[in-house]
Amino acid sequence: MFPTGPEGARRACAVVVAAFAFFCAWFTGFFPPFSNPNDLSRLQMVVAFVETGSFAIDSQLPTLGNHEDKAIAGGHFYSNKAPGLAFAAIPVYRLLRLVLPPPESPTAPIFMLLRLFTVSLACVFALARFARRLLIRRDSEPAAAIVTFAVAFGTPFLYYARSFFGHAWTAALLFLAWDTLTGSSDEGNARGNRRVVAAGFLAGWALISEYTVAPVFLAVAVRAAAGPPGRGRAAKLLSFAAGAALPLALLLVYQAVCFGSPFLPSYAREAYPAYAELARRRFFGFGIPSPKVALAYFFHPARGILLYSPFFLWAGVGFARWCRDRRQRADGVFALAATVTTFLLLTAYPNWHGGWALGSRYLLPLLFLPALALPWALKTPLSKGLFVAATVFSAATHLLETSSWPHFPVDLWWPPAAASTWFLARGWVAPNLGTIAGVAPFAAHLLPAAAAAIAFLVSVRSAKPLVPAAPAGFVLGIAPLLLLCLFPPAPTYTARLWRSAVFGAYSGRDPDRTELSRVVDSASTPDERRQALGTWRAYGPRP
Repeated sequence: MFPTGPEGARRACAVVVAAFAFFCAWFTGFFPPFSNPNDLSRLQMVVAFVETGSFAIDSQLPTLGNHEDKAIAGGHFYSNKAPGLAFAAIPVYRLLRLVLPPPESPTAPIFMLLRLFTVSLACVFALARFARRLLIRRDSEPAAAIVTFAVAFGTPFLYYARSFFGHAWTAALLFLAWDTLTGSSDEGNARGNRRVVAAGFLAGWALISEYTVAPVFLAVAVRAAAGPPGRGRAAKLLSFAAGAALPLALLLVYQAVCFGSPFLPSYAREAYPAYAELARRRFFGFGIPSPKVALAYFFHPARGILLYSPFFLWAGVGFARWCRDRRQRADGVFALAATVTTFLLLTAYPNWHGGWALGSRYLLPLLFLPALALPWALKTPLSKGLFVAATVFSAATHLLETSSWPHFPVDLWWPPAAASTWFLARGWVAPNLGTIAGVAPFAAHLLPAAAAAIAFLVSVRSAKPLVPAAPAGFVLGIAPLLLLCLFPPAPTYTARLWRSAVFGAYSGRDPDRTELSRVVDSASTPDERRQALGTWRAYGPRP
């Protein structure tokens, strides 16, 4: 029998973290022959530096593939991404090359291992520290496992933890910086010099991995100086700055070497015309915060946080209670201020949706800050019971979205219902170790599905009592998703065209483009016929 009480909560959290780690290792993250430019740009930078001694990726474009995520300077191409993740991956790649050959394709095994030992490892460690942070507070202990499960499985964090994007990596570093700085109650909340230096190092590395987290970086610096008396604030800021100095110095040297000035980022040298035009607007594309973009972040039918992860509705109440608590007020105010300021910054970016993406990926680095507020709102059986229902919907939705092709355009509403079920009905599942070993596609998904189910069950058990009870909460959460899948919103012609084109080009299950041909033939207006012709030329069968 699984124990209850504090021991049960600890074991439940351990099961959730283990299930999360299993997902990261089970799924490859590849959809050959497709290569995601966001992954590929960073991977090429790593390979180029180790294999040629240069950050220029020209040598890797013919082998690993061309893409639009490039910067250009001095007649050479470079990655247009913030370099923090690539910097961290370079020594790992060097070690892997001792036993593995150089990659000849974007799906080479060395890249999966590289992702596992960088992004995935950091995310698993951050999730474990997050769970521990909740467990050491007695009042949040009963909700610790279900909140950890919601964060792990009910958000895009799991998907981006098994990719080489920078968003989940940065989320992990930011939380680890905060956790390192603030310590824990069982350690006496010590904030010694080493802790502050380490926090500065982690926050600085997060900053050079995703520049948009600058407000969080500054908030962590302020929090470092706002600790208990005993050391001067100036000394604490100096310690924090000393920790951040190494990653920031690496960034400045990198920019000087590649782009001719320490203060010239890659985004100022975009090679792709559309990105270059966006970067020239105002401040690298950022303008004035937009209420329309803010609403889209919350409620857009393809990206809305509160539609796809409705358990975050509890964060508002949680922040209010957290900031009223005398002992924890400083941390609550820090987390709230960092979340709000970064959110406002991101609403000033017109390309807020991130193109073909899963969820609102630009907000993902903030994940753990509002998540820390959630247990403060889960003080009654009713609040926990409804939270469980919201978590069921969130986790089921994200698991469905990532069970097949996960990169959706913003004009495809409700991707789990309008695309994921459509792909799965045609036998297209996300590549994983099971499918590589020859296991039937759907059978290969049974093991991770069982891991997620076990993690959910032990989390719910540790959160009892619940109102409604767990079975009713499960039905309440799963019913809306089932209804959406049974009666999906009708996709636009453009979305139908995209869906069939992606399936034909990347699934390997429609080489003759039968699905695409059907959609092309159904074009009924001049605009639809123009779209159909362009799509057929780009994605139709090759001779």
